[in-house]
Amino acid sequence: MGGLQQYIASLPKTEIHLHVEACVGPSSYHELMEKYDIPHDDKTNSLTDFSKIGSLKSMLESFWFVQSFFREPSDFQLVVEDVVKYALRNKIYYIEAFAAPSMVLNRGMISFDDMFATMVKGFDEAEKEHGVDVRLIVDVSRSFGPENAMKNLDLTIAFLKNHPTSRMLGIGLGGQEVGHPCREYEEVFAKAREAGLHVVAHAGEEVGPESIWEAIDILKAERIGHGTSASQDPALIERLAKDQIPLEICPTSNVITKKFVPDYSKHPIRKFFDNGVICTVNTDDPVLFSVELNEEYERVATQVGFSRDEIMTLVKHNLMSTFLSDSEKKVHWDRVQRAVGRI
Repeated sequence: MGGLQQYIASLPKTEIHLHVEACVGPSSYHELMEKYDIPHDDKTNSLTDFSKIGSLKSMLESFWFVQSFFREPSDFQLVVEDVVKYALRNKIYYIEAFAAPSMVLNRGMISFDDMFATMVKGFDEAEKEHGVDVRLIVDVSRSFGPENAMKNLDLTIAFLKNHPTSRMLGIGLGGQEVGHPCREYEEVFAKAREAGLHVVAHAGEEVGPESIWEAIDILKAERIGHGTSASQDPALIERLAKDQIPLEICPTSNVITKKFVPDYSKHPIRKFFDNGVICTVNTDDPVLFSVELNEEYERVATQVGFSRDEIMTLVKHNLMSTFLSDSEKKVHWDRVQRAVGRI
């Protein structure tokens, strides 16, 4: 096992399904508790125990709880610092991550511009200092309805007009999937595409294959977050493979939220991979699920049955599924292969 761990730890990696707020560690939250005199009750003392989450609903409740700690723009510097620390621990050189403004804006303490300007500046500086490139996808969130999602999109477009940056890539549809079908967000996604933004969507995490069909046919999503329920629909698997639509798979998240994956050995990533679907490996929420990217690859190898060569293919899938240019992908893939040669 030590050999496998060392091999995976040595591989330069990318990650494309990661929520920045869920990278923030307990020490940062305790710093905010002290700053804002937040009582250390049972819930705040259990910040490291969220792996007991048993559904997407309970995960979102925990996610919104930790978001409530952020009350000034400068607090988001802690997000930047902890994301970069997480990346360095896992030898991740490039990340496309979700950042969710809805709950923050609803609290009325921080503006959209202040929230994202803080993170863009912080990640600009972090890339220069540490060589970790973090790009952001605005989670327009289905939990608060289409009108709120359109508001988040409009704020994104306005921000990019006033603060041109390549660090903000586009929008993603996250949040509570049950009761919030993708088709309700058709107008939002059409407007985002017209504005030249990339678009991705969580789908098939807790709803059947129909959610994924809507994400690719109605929203024109370029990638699908999770997509686990596609395992129920052979025609959908064939479509995903034919059109090379990547799945942002988060194995531990899927096991913990329990909807379609009872344990690692039954995770459909094996089925998807064997049928030619572009599978990527991600953590979703590292702190909430007590997992990091190196561990995800280890579990895919040891509990799902992927060989070292197949792990390398998954690492390549992650890179090739990013929104980097083809020339940038080539440079990075050459870098990965040199690292493998040294291993």
